[in-house]
Amino acid sequence: MVFLPMLGALLSGCAMFRDSNDPAKDKQYVVVVNSLTWVNPVSGKKDGTRTAWPLVQLANNEEVFPLAQIKHCPENLPCAWGVLSAARNITRYAYAPGGVTLDIGLDVDVHRRQQDRRRNFHTSLAVPSDVPALSYQKSQLQTIALPYGKVYRVDLEYGISYAICAQRMSAEGRPVDKCDIPYI
Repeated sequence: MVFLPMLGALLSGCAMFRDSNDPAKDKQYVVVVNSLTWVNPVSGKKDGTRTAWPLVQLANNEEVFPLAQIKHCPENLPCAWGVLSAARNITRYAYAPGGVTLDIGLDVDVHRRQQDRRRNFHTSLAVPSDVPALSYQKSQLQTIALPYGKVYRVDLEYGISYAICAQRMSAEGRPVDKCDIPYI
């Protein structure tokens, strides 16, 4: 029983040992904004998805992006189509002076058919067998330093692009930094 008050006092004092780069000391928190974009094969306009996640939820967090169709039309050849499947995984984060450091994995897979099986959600897309199909895979694991408000981009084949940005938010939920990643 003697240890319980001491443990409570020790735990309440742990807030003093918070990372000196953590914006919580200024009553702020960090969100990570990211997007995966591609060219819509029908409209020819940019298409994609954009999300924002609180940084504290991102350790070992995988985000699976929705399946999408893409196409590529080489000169003097018929257009080839593919189904894009992509996921982003953040395995570790750390606060740094003026930003955050992330260990991030990005997996992009384009083939004739793809399936997405999640709890209570199953979908599949396929390119017909008589249509030329694209085939492309890219897996990238890296540590990136993200200064607050600066966008880090990865441009891939066939107009596919990934962007990520760290943004501080006030205690009221207002952005302190601007992440120039447009809403799709």
